Amino acid sequence: MSNPLLSLLDIDYPLIQAPMAGVSTPALAAAVSNAGALGSLGLGASTVAQAEAMIVATRQLTDRPFNVNLFCHAPPRRDARREADWATTLRPHFARYGSTPPDSLSEIYQTFVGHAPMLELLLDISPAVVSFHFGLPEGETIQRLRRQGIVTLATATSLQEALLIEQQGSDVVVAQGYEAGGHRGSCSAGA
Repeated sequence: MSNPLLSLLDIDYPLIQAPMAGVSTPALAAAVSNAGALGSLGLGASTVAQAEAMIVATRQLTDRPFNVNLFCHAPPRRDARREADWATTLRPHFARYGSTPPDSLSEIYQTFVGHAPMLELLLDISPAVVSFHFGLPEGETIQRLRRQGIVTLATATSLQEALLIEQQGSDVVVAQGYEAGGHRGSCSAGA
């Protein structure tokens, strides 16, 4: 079997393992890649150091291409007063279980948008494929990755999003419908 996508991704079968943040592992990604499909690491919940360790570990298990996936949601706008109000509101619920709310809220899933250290890691370590979910990074970021020889994929849940992804210069549009096993990787607020 041969087609342009298989050639671009250097895979044998038109299958891409879902890059599940928090549960995909180097062993899983490598097994999928070694079987001829495209294995994936979901790095949406990873620090730069964790991402690097996962990529290195995957490379030790396969010499085939694999994908690293990043979340590109809008960066949160912190509001100390609103966060304090939430802590106050939740305090009785925490108390019921013998606990207290955190002193401050933190972002579990850091966005790749404007995340220079993660971009520098990717440019330095050059994974074969980088994919984007829940939005897109800046067009220049996509172009820098592509100039490094990295194939880029981005998730679209509507025609409008697919056109935006094409305009930003990503190599591949991943079309995702409501069958997406739990959530859709919408790229824009209106999708």
